[in-house]
Amino acid sequence: MNKKELLDLINEMDGEDTIYKEEDGTYTNEGAPSWNAYEKVWELTDTTYISYLIDMLKTSKKESLKSNIYFALGKIGVNTGDKRVVDILLKQIDKETNKHTLESILMSIEEQAVIPDASSIIKCLDDDRWVVRHSAISALGRCKSSDVEDALIEVIRKSQDEYDLFYALGSLSNIGSVKSIPYILPLFTNTKGEVRRSAVSALDSLGGAAYLPLYIEALGDRSPHVKSYALLAIKNHGDKTAIDAVYKRVKTVLNKKRKIDSDELVPAFEFLNQYKNADHKVQNLLNWIKLKKWDFLSEREKEGFNNSAN
Repeated sequence: MNKKELLDLINEMDGEDTIYKEEDGTYTNEGAPSWNAYEKVWELTDTTYISYLIDMLKTSKKESLKSNIYFALGKIGVNTGDKRVVDILLKQIDKETNKHTLESILMSIEEQAVIPDASSIIKCLDDDRWVVRHSAISALGRCKSSDVEDALIEVIRKSQDEYDLFYALGSLSNIGSVKSIPYILPLFTNTKGEVRRSAVSALDSLGGAAYLPLYIEALGDRSPHVKSYALLAIKNHGDKTAIDAVYKRVKTVLNKKRKIDSDELVPAFEFLNQYKNADHKVQNLLNWIKLKKWDFLSEREKEGFNNSAN
């Protein structure tokens, strides 16, 4: 592929992203010009294209084309590990102002194997535009350093935006340390269920078994998502003190058939099966499920039940 062909591909990414299928009257992405172009860009591995793409940036005025170029650079970086890519992307943060272009840069940075300097990303945390801010928070989840952790702690200390908190907790789950825990704990009582769920997940990653009583308490949360993540944390760090709470949760869930497909009980089965030979109540519960509640389980839960029993 020469420079012109690459430019044509970048332009095709801006084309039609759906096509109409007359035979069944539906729209599909498959076969659409934009979709085909993205698939080709996704596989780019030729590092000589880096200089071509930089030249394109110098002359491109259309923001969507800039975003396509940054996307292509990011894929080359991912596919080849060429360290020049992340350096270019980091430098471009200070040069771009359009929120969607910055989002494309930050998303491409997040995909890179190594991010050597997060200072330009941290600056984006003060951006008033949520699309930039949230992309920056997510990208920081790939940058393990004390400065990054401190910046994310400031987000969860000061922000009232539930999505700021959600993304910051997710990033801290990846790169945080015990230093973050005192700032995560207050979010267990946040009014938003997604924030509480993310707080449980972050504590699961950073706090471990020391916070088992909080995971057990979270099984009583009003949000089913919080309860689901609490079961995961108990599966990871629980001991026999959690048996009664997990037993009660399983009984409650299987009291009636659910309207949604769920895998919530998979970690519960894995946890309980550790104690089936030591606790008669657990064995009775598992037998009750097999004999009377099997049809109440999703396919994933049935598989999890059988796998944990082996």
